[in-house]
Amino acid sequence: MSILLYVMFLAYLYGISASTMDKQRPTQDPINTLIIKLLQADISRSRQKQDDALPSSTLNTPAVTDYKEKVSDLPVTDISAELLRQHKRYNSPRVLLSDRPPLQPPPLYLMNDFVSNQDGSGANKTRQKRNTEHKSYRGEFSVCDSISQWVTNRKTAVDVHGRVVTILESFNAGRTNINQYFYETECDTVKSQKGSCRGIDGKHWNSQCKTSQTFVRALTQYESSVGWRWIRINTSCVCALSRKHRRT
Repeated sequence: MSILLYVMFLAYLYGISASTMDKQRPTQDPINTLIIKLLQADISRSRQKQDDALPSSTLNTPAVTDYKEKVSDLPVTDISAELLRQHKRYNSPRVLLSDRPPLQPPPLYLMNDFVSNQDGSGANKTRQKRNTEHKSYRGEFSVCDSISQWVTNRKTAVDVHGRVVTILESFNAGRTNINQYFYETECDTVKSQKGSCRGIDGKHWNSQCKTSQTFVRALTQYESSVGWRWIRINTSCVCALSRKHRRT
């Protein structure tokens, strides 16, 4: 009997100690444990994918940057077909796109003051001389003498916004090399009489022949933008007058 009571007492003490240990160290919920393990596995897999993707992106980034820099630094040599089609709409008689230098002035302009840049045929010189003689025969003279010629080496110009733009002298259109020419007119300083205008009364007027400019459409480049812009070129020689002040 005493032994039985002793065993029951030991069991009671063991139960109390076990309950105390359970309160100090609570057991984890098996469902929560499973969820935590799944989240840790997912995080580890995503980190591994990012680490695998880093070397490839690092290798590709400099190549893309270098390509953009090279494209911005390359000169413009190829012109799209759309820009060439716009030439019909933006066409100016003083601007010519051609694969060969022009030998004649534009159809809308007289040939009296035309000077050919070519060393070529005498037919052009004969026609020029003929027109000049006919003009003098009628007794008609210009107030200011001028020279008109095709400019084949224009590099820059000023656009309608006052910016200095680059002229596309030569570019590729398909398999053809196209050049851009400008028919410009300026005062002839050799024939002018001390820069004054012809037929002006020098006693009452001060006169001077000056080259005047107008706007024409041309293929130009500003920074990295290529397109048709209004630019200023020499187009005429005009007489500027100012009245002389009388001395009292």
